Amino acid sequence: MKIERDKKEWTKFNIPRSLEARIVNRGANASFEQELGAQRENEINLKMQEILNRIDQTARRLKERLSLQDLMLYKKLVKAFLEEAIARAYLLKRERSRSRRGRTILITVETVDRELEELINEFVLNKAEPVAILDKLDKIRGMLVDLMI
Repeated sequence: MKIERDKKEWTKFNIPRSLEARIVNRGANASFEQELGAQRENEINLKMQEILNRIDQTARRLKERLSLQDLMLYKKLVKAFLEEAIARAYLLKRERSRSRRGRTILITVETVDRELEELINEFVLNKAEPVAILDKLDKIRGMLVDLMI
């Protein structure tokens, strides 16, 4: 069998159109990463909303009767909410590189932590009136809602 090495002979063979290399368009079809990011953000938002609902239920129980057990559960739920907010901030930071929003969230997390510690200390030491504790609960909830926005 003789192998032709002459390029002129190659033109005799037709390559079917279906086997040719296809051009990949990156513009319109590159939204997979955006869609994935949106799904992650939706999942985190749903989780944050669920935790916020549980925080509201615990706050209602605290309004009915103040107990250390409910207060500790409230603290645990707030910590879980803050962890989700930080995870969301990290996702936003990864998407947008350097954003001011990341710094704002960290400052808000420190403020919420401080308010939560003050609330527990006042409750344990019986310094605060029930109205002051309820006021602090509403203040903390407001900060948590700000984190969701």
